[in-house]
Amino acid sequence: MGLLEPLLRTSPLTLAAVLVLSPALFGLVVFGVRTKWSRKGVVTVAGWVLTLAAAAVFAIAFVGRAALTATLPADAAPWSLLVAGGDLALLAAILVIAVRFRSVKVLLAALVQLAVVLYAEFAGGHAAEAAPAVFIDWLSVVMVMIVSVIGSIIVVYGLPYMKEHERHLGIDEAGSHRPGFFLTMLVFLGAMNGLVIFDDLRWVFFFWEVTTLCSFLLIRHDATELANTNALRALWMNTLGGVGFAVAIALFGAHAQTYSVQALLRSPMGAAASVPIVAALACLMFAAFTKSAQMPFHSWLLGAMVAPTPVSALLHSSTMVKAGVYLLMRFAPAFHGTQLSNVLAIAGGFTFVATAFLAIGQTNAKKILAYSTISNLGLIIACTGLNRPLALAAAVMLLIFHALSKGLLFMACGVVEHGIHSRDIEDMQGLVNRMPLTTLIMVIGILSMLLPPFGVLIAKLAAIEASVHLPLAMGMLVIGSTLTVAFWTKWTGRLLTSEPGAVHPKIEHLHVMYFVPLVLLTVGAVAFSLAVFPLLTELVEPAVTQYYALVSGAAGGVDLSSDVLAVPWGLVFGFMAIAVAVPALLTRTRPDEEVGAYMCGEQIETPNGSGFITAAEQSCALSIRGHYFERYVGEETHALWMTVVAALLLAGMFGAVAIR
Repeated sequence: MGLLEPLLRTSPLTLAAVLVLSPALFGLVVFGVRTKWSRKGVVTVAGWVLTLAAAAVFAIAFVGRAALTATLPADAAPWSLLVAGGDLALLAAILVIAVRFRSVKVLLAALVQLAVVLYAEFAGGHAAEAAPAVFIDWLSVVMVMIVSVIGSIIVVYGLPYMKEHERHLGIDEAGSHRPGFFLTMLVFLGAMNGLVIFDDLRWVFFFWEVTTLCSFLLIRHDATELANTNALRALWMNTLGGVGFAVAIALFGAHAQTYSVQALLRSPMGAAASVPIVAALACLMFAAFTKSAQMPFHSWLLGAMVAPTPVSALLHSSTMVKAGVYLLMRFAPAFHGTQLSNVLAIAGGFTFVATAFLAIGQTNAKKILAYSTISNLGLIIACTGLNRPLALAAAVMLLIFHALSKGLLFMACGVVEHGIHSRDIEDMQGLVNRMPLTTLIMVIGILSMLLPPFGVLIAKLAAIEASVHLPLAMGMLVIGSTLTVAFWTKWTGRLLTSEPGAVHPKIEHLHVMYFVPLVLLTVGAVAFSLAVFPLLTELVEPAVTQYYALVSGAAGGVDLSSDVLAVPWGLVFGFMAIAVAVPALLTRTRPDEEVGAYMCGEQIETPNGSGFITAAEQSCALSIRGHYFERYVGEETHALWMTVVAALLLAGMFGAVAIR
């Protein structure tokens, strides 16, 4: 304890300043100095500072077993005016973007949000003024660890990636856009930390909108016509979600007389809440659906795949889309026991099923990952709507393991894309022979999404068990979980298929800033799975206990160690390892036992592998391609009606306000 005493005396305000402000300061240094060596050093140091600050938050919370709280000095600054000015500055920037790119949708969404913000700040708010507070409970700890640790790993990975990316685009060091890129990435991390550690909804909203602007800048980084189009789509959809958030703040201020999240959660909620309060909760749900790219707003995240891979990894694993599900998990006690909660579970379950179904027909690796992310976020939202201790525990576990696995998979895809110059999983056939190390890492990432003892599967089992009281949601969770197996196993099969005439694999050389981040996330995914019970008891249970103390009024713990979570996952993992290792050992062949594929006509060796001479005396390479059932599961066939159903379910959430 002696070594920890100085750490335990660290003020939560100091930690908050490091987590929120230091990334922006480091980013400004990167932007101002503009040399590759300073950029590499400063970004790496920024990652270490964020990681150590997150570790300090975890250690203090772990030892103290209580939420970290502090209030900013009441007389240090006019806080309400400061945050209002920040909101208006962000909206002014969005309006400038709308005019510059002549986007009517962005302009209208920003003007409506501006009107609501002005009303809430200067006309409609009746809440008593108070200095904003820092409140870091176990859910905040989980999010801070995800944002600061995994986010930092992704930013460091971006150093060699963006250098190679610009080289492919023909951009030299003098004209490099990397200083602005890393400034935006680091500001993004700071904004996400601010979003999860402040208790005042107005401050949460400010950081919420910072992430909206950062995502726009990152998606349009390459400044192509396609990048601009998709960035604008992301901007108007998330600005529309900001309207919902602003309306919720106005309603809370007028009818609950407070902007404090914790004060709101301690107020009469659920079925006892008034109609305006339940309407405010529905508005927050709408905002969360846009931010987390749930149907019918999923298209912005699919379009965001045009951005460089580090952006995709950051958006999917540790920032942006996680903000929406975090907001819902934070307010879960407020809508516990309401019809609004049930509709939320069904809406999330529908997105989970629908996007898993659409992913089956995809061959673009990043699009598969995007659909998978939307699907898993839908599952987290469904768990939040189920609103039971086991379901919320499943949501927290999904939050952790999805961040690890998706960060790993996106970064591995980026390495593969630079290696084979393609995102098509068909072009990844036999990748195990060309890039065996990267393939191994990618396969571990894929298996972590669907096999025991990895946490995603355990969380899905817990979610299904928690959904028995809502049969429609349970059916969606079972079907969606089954569909995810289809696209993951198909992708794995392409990676591990050996092409005719393939040479024996030789381990490829990876840049150290590729290798270290990939290995760290791989080890993390495996280690957290092997330590699933300590993770459950030390991280997940405390978060759930704090929430359901608000619901039940009891301060006792929540027992999550029975039922599905009582499975001896360590033993399961051991048998699975044996089941994989034994066939691999028994099926090894010697080089003299390998034969090529037999084809009619004269067989030849082409630069791309085996081939043959066709009837027209033309050489033709052998091509083996999988079937993706586009006619049955394609976007063109199903995307429209699925979007309509999702929109109706979203409208149903507002309809549930009246009956609560």
